[in-house]
Amino acid sequence: MVHQGKALGVDLHRLEQAAKVHFPAVSADYGEAIGKCDQVRGQIEQAMRRPEQFGGDTLGPVYHAYLDLHDTVMGFLKETRTNLDDTATALHRAAQIFAGMDRKAGDEMNRLVRNDPELDGKR
Repeated sequence: MVHQGKALGVDLHRLEQAAKVHFPAVSADYGEAIGKCDQVRGQIEQAMRRPEQFGGDTLGPVYHAYLDLHDTVMGFLKETRTNLDDTATALHRAAQIFAGMDRKAGDEMNRLVRNDPELDGKR
């Protein structure tokens, strides 16, 4: 990374893109996976139900093990999504701090953000 001026503004713009476009896109994918896992969780009892003639629990021997695995995976997905969101917030703040410390870099970053269709001029 360049340390000052207009070139630093270009690097800060890239940080801002990561914070406002790339990390949120990956986070949204995790959100979609979380939502689909929630849907499965709500339907699993019906899928695992078995006739009483087999004896034992009507939900079968793997039901509770599946729920434990499901909950573990959901925990990982949610934690990763939170980490992505927190990282995006930190990158945005870092870009803002550096832009504030170097006015020429800040001006260049602001110009690039305004003209960036992915960022839609939002800071």
